[in-house]
Amino acid sequence: MVLPGASMGLGMPYAPARKLLDAGACVAIASDWNPGSAPMGDLLMQAAVMSASEKLSTAEVFAGLTVRAAKALGLAGVGALQPGMDADFQAYEAEDYRDILYYQGKLKPTTLWKQGQKIIML
Repeated sequence: MVLPGASMGLGMPYAPARKLLDAGACVAIASDWNPGSAPMGDLLMQAAVMSASEKLSTAEVFAGLTVRAAKALGLAGVGALQPGMDADFQAYEAEDYRDILYYQGKLKPTTLWKQGQKIIML
C-alpha cells in the first residue's frame, strides 16, 4: 500500500510505486488521511500527483484505488465492475477517462452509485 498523502504531508519521497509494479507487486493506493502526517484527504488528487511523479498509467492508478485496494484490505465482492460484485462507483463529466487524473483532483464525481443503485447526482 502506498500513501501519497503521507509523503506530501511529511515532505518525503513517494513510495517507489513504479518499481514495485515493474517487479510484480500488487500496489494499492490509500490516503492515510490524518491530522499529523496526511492532512489533505483528497485521495484522487494525491494519486494523480503521485502518478505523474512515479510515471504510472491511469489504468494502474485506478486499479490501485479499486481492485488492488480491495485485495489489500481483504475485501471480497468489491473493487471491480463484474457480475456478482457490488456495483459501487462514480461517474465523471470528462471527454476522456484520463482527464480524471490529468486535472489532479479538479474534476469531481457527477453521479454516485451504491450496490448498483444511483444514489446521488451532483
